[in-house]
Amino acid sequence: MPENQLWLTHDDWSRSYVLPESVACNILRRGSLDDLGAWNVARGVLVELCRALTATPVSLLYDEPVQRRDGARVAIRVTARARCRDGRDVIVIYRSERTDTGPCPDFWSVAVNGFIPASGRDVRRPSPPWIAHTAAQTRRAELGR
Repeated sequence: MPENQLWLTHDDWSRSYVLPESVACNILRRGSLDDLGAWNVARGVLVELCRALTATPVSLLYDEPVQRRDGARVAIRVTARARCRDGRDVIVIYRSERTDTGPCPDFWSVAVNGFIPASGRDVRRPSPPWIAHTAAQTRRAELGR
């Protein structure tokens, strides 16, 4: 995948990802101007996953598991589930944690069906197309293709 599609860019914040009504999710299915940017990234992970796998979106769960009162540590977790043509589900969990202070480094990871093919300790975060590309490559390896 080209380097310009690897990291989040201004384009990722301007894309509008819309989820079908059939998708079970805990955030709005359509973005708006006052939406959280992280919600758009979450929707983007599922939409791009379905595009990369030619799959049907099933569910999306957005969570903020780590929040400190002083705002020093912030984390998001996106769990996207898509159903492939062969009837098998692919579950992608994207985690991102950052800190404004302290010894804890920034961290992100992508898990595909329980396997973690990519992670990093970097302030740059992977884009939804790159996360989907990684999931598709991992699934091909899982199926032996």
